[in-house]
Amino acid sequence: MSTSKKPTFFKIFLPEQSARRMRIPPAYRKHMKGKSSGYFYLKGPSGYYWPVKLIEESSNLFLTRGWPAFVKDHDIHHGHFLLFKFDGETTLKVKVFSHTACEDKAAFSAKPSGGDGNNNPPNPVKALVAKVKKEEDAWDRLVKAMVQAGAPSTATNPHFALQLKAYSVQDRGRGKTLVIPSSFAKIHFVKPKTPIVLQWEDKEWPATVNKSLERSYLRGGWGNFLKESKVQEGDTCKFELLEPSVLRVHILKLIEEEYPDQ
Repeated sequence: MSTSKKPTFFKIFLPEQSARRMRIPPAYRKHMKGKSSGYFYLKGPSGYYWPVKLIEESSNLFLTRGWPAFVKDHDIHHGHFLLFKFDGETTLKVKVFSHTACEDKAAFSAKPSGGDGNNNPPNPVKALVAKVKKEEDAWDRLVKAMVQAGAPSTATNPHFALQLKAYSVQDRGRGKTLVIPSSFAKIHFVKPKTPIVLQWEDKEWPATVNKSLERSYLRGGWGNFLKESKVQEGDTCKFELLEPSVLRVHILKLIEEEYPDQ
C-alpha cells in the first residue's frame, strides 16, 4: 500500500483532554495492525523524532510518556489542528496546523528539547535501555539527596516503589485507591484493616490499608495526598515504612524533557 493511501486521523487540541496524553480515535485502531502498547515515535514536520509510549486502557489507546514533550516543543495550544498518519511500523507522522488553518511554520523547525538533535529513526531497544538507565540514575540522585538531608535511609527500611498509573490517581466511583504490591503487603499489612499515616515533607495524612483475599489497597488519605502533593500519572513514588503505621513517601516527578532520544 502506498504511503499516500495510508489512513489518517485528526485531533483538535484541547489542553483539558490532551495535555498529558492523547487518545487515538477508536475507529482508527483497526489501522494500528494489532499494536496496543510499547514505544512509538512521532515524526514532526521538521523531520525529527519524539519517542512516546502507547498504552491501552479501558479498550482505548493513548499516547502517554513523551507526548507532553512533543506538545511543548511544537508550542501546540488550544484549537491547533493535528493530522496523524501511521507508517505501519512504529511511527506516527504528524502535521501541525495553526489557527490560520495553514500548517504552522514554526513546526518545521521544531527540535526535541534536551536531545542531541538526531533526525534519524531512533532504535526502540536503545531508547528503552536509556530510559531505564535515566530512571535508575534519577533514583540514585534522590536517595543521595535524602541521606544528605538526614532522611532515613531506604537501605535499612522496608520500602516499595511504584510508577503511578491512571487507575491510581483517578476516582473510579469508590474514591482514589492505590494497590500495594502483594509481596510487601503480606509481610507488613497482615490485618484486614490497618490504620496508617502517610508522610511527605512536613505534612501527614491519615489513611487505611484494606486487605482482601487477592489485593491490598491504600484508601482514605491517598486522595488527599494526591491533591496536596500534586502527584500525577507517570510520577514514581517510593513508600518507606518508618514504623508499623507510618509510610514516608518520596516522589520522583516524571520529567518529559529527559525522555530518551529527544
